[in-house]
Amino acid sequence: MKKKKKRNKTKILLIVAGTLIGLIAVIGISGNLYVDSLLNKTNRSKKLTDEQAMVNQEVKDQVQDHKIVNIALFGSDNQDWNEWTDTEMQRSDATKIISLDFNAKKIKITSLQRDTLVYLPEPYNDYDKLNHAHWRGGPELAIQTINLNFDMDITQYVGFSFEATVKLVDLVGGIDLYLTAEETHQKIRDLQIDGDDGVYHLNGQQVKEYCRIRTIDDDFHRMKRQNTVIMAILTELRMKNFWELMDIVEDMMPWIETNLTNDQIKNYIMNLLTFDLKHIDQYQIPSTGMEAIYKTVEYNDFSPLYVMDSYQQMVKDIHENIYEMENYQPSTKVIELEKSIYEKFGRPE
Repeated sequence: MKKKKKRNKTKILLIVAGTLIGLIAVIGISGNLYVDSLLNKTNRSKKLTDEQAMVNQEVKDQVQDHKIVNIALFGSDNQDWNEWTDTEMQRSDATKIISLDFNAKKIKITSLQRDTLVYLPEPYNDYDKLNHAHWRGGPELAIQTINLNFDMDITQYVGFSFEATVKLVDLVGGIDLYLTAEETHQKIRDLQIDGDDGVYHLNGQQVKEYCRIRTIDDDFHRMKRQNTVIMAILTELRMKNFWELMDIVEDMMPWIETNLTNDQIKNYIMNLLTFDLKHIDQYQIPSTGMEAIYKTVEYNDFSPLYVMDSYQQMVKDIHENIYEMENYQPSTKVIELEKSIYEKFGRPE
């Protein structure tokens, strides 16, 4: 009799355990399907191989021991959210590299000076400012240009317009930013603030105009303002609960363009949960700002284009920042491009 009771208890336990496992599996599958349904709302473009993205083998050999993924971030200056087509691309008003360091559990943001004179590969095959790469050939040409001129290994990107920034800021309820009196006096478009130094609560439209300020200083300060906004948005997002975040994700997905797959996005998100998101390292290239500009030129009726003091030094700086490599050696291609730029536009003394 006792053995029969024991067998019955065992059966009950097995049934309960099986039911729980089944429920967990169903919840997991349902949750995965729900996340996929959200991510499927993004605008997708084709994946790029290393060859298609023009990743130099010399670069791969030097960084292969580092568990770091670099993702290009393009902020378009178009007015109608993300209408990027094959026939009408948009300038990337903000060009950044998001580096996910899986060993150090850190995120690094590197801002590239948009007016830097660089070489654009096929099909353009000419010199131009960095942000024109996106305009002339979309994300693919922009990625190729970054890899070629800065010795990077990027194959993935995320793109958005400043109208997407407006929407995101409004979805989180606005953000608090410290503005100088000089910044508040900017009467461009819809900033509509006029006051003293202090913290102001800005809506999406005001944030967009704040990101565009550069008449009071220079484009390097503009890049810093953009990064300040990114950090402020992240601060607001960290205070949202899970369902609030899901609502924001659902609303924002149609405003995003990427070549990341759903599985890649989910994998990055799961890893980011273990990252230190309160401390994000931020860098700018060139690292010395306006001091790194050798001369300003006009080319093909566009101006300004900044010829830099040392393209090799920019490449060394970007690798020291991202990979903490103090002795990085620029590739043969970077050295050749630097030489060609100086031969055409003049060499620093």
